Amino acid sequence: ELRASGTRALIEPRYGGRIHQLFVEIDGREEPLLFAPPEPAMYAREPFAGGCYPMAPWPNRIRGGRFFWAGREYAVPLDAAGQALHGLVFDQPWQVVARAGRVVEMVCGFGAGWPWEGRAWERVELGPGYLALKLEVRSAREAFPAGCGWHPWFRRDVAGSRDVGLAVPAGNRYVLRDHLPTGELATPSGDFALEGAPLGARRLDDCYTGFQTPAARIDWDRLSLTVAFACSRPHLQVYTPPQAFCVEPQTCPPDAFNLSAGATPSYEGADIAAPGRPLSLTSRWTWALL
Repeated sequence: ELRASGTRALIEPRYGGRIHQLFVEIDGREEPLLFAPPEPAMYAREPFAGGCYPMAPWPNRIRGGRFFWAGREYAVPLDAAGQALHGLVFDQPWQVVARAGRVVEMVCGFGAGWPWEGRAWERVELGPGYLALKLEVRSAREAFPAGCGWHPWFRRDVAGSRDVGLAVPAGNRYVLRDHLPTGELATPSGDFALEGAPLGARRLDDCYTGFQTPAARIDWDRLSLTVAFACSRPHLQVYTPPQAFCVEPQTCPPDAFNLSAGATPSYEGADIAAPGRPLSLTSRWTWALL
């Protein structure tokens, strides 16, 4: 448990190094911001849905769990639905390596499911009015393609809110086929344009890029939350199922390992993690009462 003035965070290293819940005081009462099960042990059965978990060494999906690197084809494990989804650490126990005051640091190895030796490292800091996160993909011996991100599940009804507004000031979104990017970019319009209006019944599962200032703003009736993020190629996945919504900072789009750099002149793909040169992503959440 991390505590700061007016806020509290519950961290679960056992279940994917995730933030199980983030509480913010509104009108003298603690309000949970994250959509999460009542008991953390439920993540053992349903690790995808709830809290805020790190994704590494790739975020989102890899088509068929296969990709080429340096002229050779590699495969990663598939889940029961036949998908390579959200990396290899969201359902694994993490080791706490540092704990001081309002900060905790954790690590998790990628194991035999990843062709190269490496691990993820995460830092979580809670302060008055902010949550600061840092995530790295670290290679032990060889360079390899990599991506990472966070998958927070937010409640729609914080402090009794009737709906939630979402602003994502992105210049582009990825055109999808079968839930995966084709490599083509388009200007967000219609339901894809997120300019602060209520989400309502819009059902999105889309990746945005082309940010001048990488940040998203979430507005409930009584609280405004800004999710800022930084990396070499900022991306943001937005997922809006009926019961919750997800605003996911990422270093790359879904299936980045399989997208050709020549697919479009403005394509931004995966990065590389090498010994001594980790792939890094930071995010800072700040909030204020309305």
